[in-house]
Amino acid sequence: MLHSPGSIIIDFGELFNLNRSLPLRWYGLLTGLGFLAAFLVINSRASRPFKKDSEQIISEKKESWQITEIQKQNLFDLLFICFIGGIIGARLWYVILSWNYFAHNTNEILQIWQGGQSIQGGIFGGFVSALLVYQFKKSQNKLSDLPPFKNLADLIALGLPIGQAIGRWGNFFNNEAFGKPTQLPWAQFIPPEFRPEKYLGYTSFHPTFLYESIYMLLVFFFLLSLHQSITYQDKQKLNVLGLQLNLPFKISTGSLFPIYLILYSIGRFFLEFIRLDSLLIGSFPAAQIICVFMIIVSIGILVFTNCREIPSRSA
Repeated sequence: MLHSPGSIIIDFGELFNLNRSLPLRWYGLLTGLGFLAAFLVINSRASRPFKKDSEQIISEKKESWQITEIQKQNLFDLLFICFIGGIIGARLWYVILSWNYFAHNTNEILQIWQGGQSIQGGIFGGFVSALLVYQFKKSQNKLSDLPPFKNLADLIALGLPIGQAIGRWGNFFNNEAFGKPTQLPWAQFIPPEFRPEKYLGYTSFHPTFLYESIYMLLVFFFLLSLHQSITYQDKQKLNVLGLQLNLPFKISTGSLFPIYLILYSIGRFFLEFIRLDSLLIGSFPAAQIICVFMIIVSIGILVFTNCREIPSRSA
């Protein structure tokens, strides 16, 4: 059975006999490690040459291109801004959906180290931050200082799932985001003070953080393999996790981000059926409503961007 050792790694205030508490929390550390892992993956992929779309090859007489050093430096700055925007969006989304509580506890709104962040809000906040940076660069005629937005979206799609897989463990140490009671061997023990009143008589619950962490790790490896095929090899004949796929159409650059949104939303939609802390819109879990919306929009984006890549067939 999984058993959290507590949310605090070490309290420097207690260690150095200070008059205040200065705790280092698992939640914050794992959030930072998740961002670091995402950064390293993006940095590794951004350092490689990219295969151009067919129309670019015809017009520019080159089959590949590479991010310049200036673009790479600006990419790292942009990722940091996206990280800050994601943190703000994740907390803001959670506070809005939990306003009945925070309206009477406004002093807790900024206490993000206690947990309480929405990944869906974080995705939205990071995406809006990236768009604002691009619009700012565009207004100053400096778009060439950044990688093309479609390539950037693909790179971010690789970083997000590995970051989520690591960051989700913060919920374990905080004893939050767990599921319904279960007697499975890998169940998570939840102390009484963290259990919903309705389930005070139960001790072990589904570790939904673990399910999502493993699922997002699988999504990461799938997207990594897919990115290898569509970016560096052939956009139509794909080699994904060792499987040879010959598609009737080519997958265009920029498709990885909506594919990530679809895969994440499918997993999160089904996990919501066993979670006990779902935030509601009316009588429906907010996360499920958002998941359905993101799946529909992402499918629309994929159809719109890839229908132009369908190769013509001779009669």
